[in-house]
Amino acid sequence: MKVDPQKVAALIAEIAADVIEPKFGRLARSEVRRKSSAVDLVTEVDEAAERALEKGLHAIRPDAAFVGEEKAARAPDCLKALSGEDAVWVVDPLDGTRNFVQGVREFGSIVAFVEGGETRMGWIHAIPDRVCAFAVRGEGAVLDGERLRPDVKLRRPYAGFRSLGWLDEARRERIRANLARHFESRPAHCSAYAYLKLARGEADFKISSRIHPWDHLAGALLLEEAGGRASFLDDGKRLSPMAGVDRPFLAVAPGRDWAEIARLILD
Repeated sequence: MKVDPQKVAALIAEIAADVIEPKFGRLARSEVRRKSSAVDLVTEVDEAAERALEKGLHAIRPDAAFVGEEKAARAPDCLKALSGEDAVWVVDPLDGTRNFVQGVREFGSIVAFVEGGETRMGWIHAIPDRVCAFAVRGEGAVLDGERLRPDVKLRRPYAGFRSLGWLDEARRERIRANLARHFESRPAHCSAYAYLKLARGEADFKISSRIHPWDHLAGALLLEEAGGRASFLDDGKRLSPMAGVDRPFLAVAPGRDWAEIARLILD
């Protein structure tokens, strides 16, 4: 059964407008809970949006399994669906929850469609900006209905995003020092925004230390279809659908040299 990417994009935008946007800046303290730490938060909005997306995506592709960030927190066994060949929706209903709670206008929804053991389609919706991008493997990337044409003009020093918290201390400090020496970087609190900026060529790189499929599958595909590269630092291999992996992962914008940036980070 074929998936219409425009139909999925419309569903994501509708749920963002109806469920998520009205609660921005209006959350009660009782609607916010901690998960694994003080900075790992979940809200009733995350859960409501995930339920709505699961229902809507099931209507579009009824045979596909569903892996959502909040569902995986409750029932980790759902991640086993990603180890097979069957169709799976992979969803982060509200990426950048901490930003959302703190009133920072960088949050979004991320959806990936996996089949045959690889990411076939991916959507990123930047909610405050009402900007949606999607990619279909082998068919390129689309931004707000038009072919995505990234800015490939090089700027020096390279500027990007970092998320290093899951590395061991020695490796983390080494990479942090190299980033400070060679690049400009800021913390990555929202994968949706970071990947959109990379795909457009508005940022140069994103280095991550923990890979959750709902955070990275759609963005990696979007970036690759726009002409960039997203690969593990240790072996250069592309991201494949899987559960959380604590390995350094480097995404680089179109027109930038992945190997050069990787070398400087690991120098």
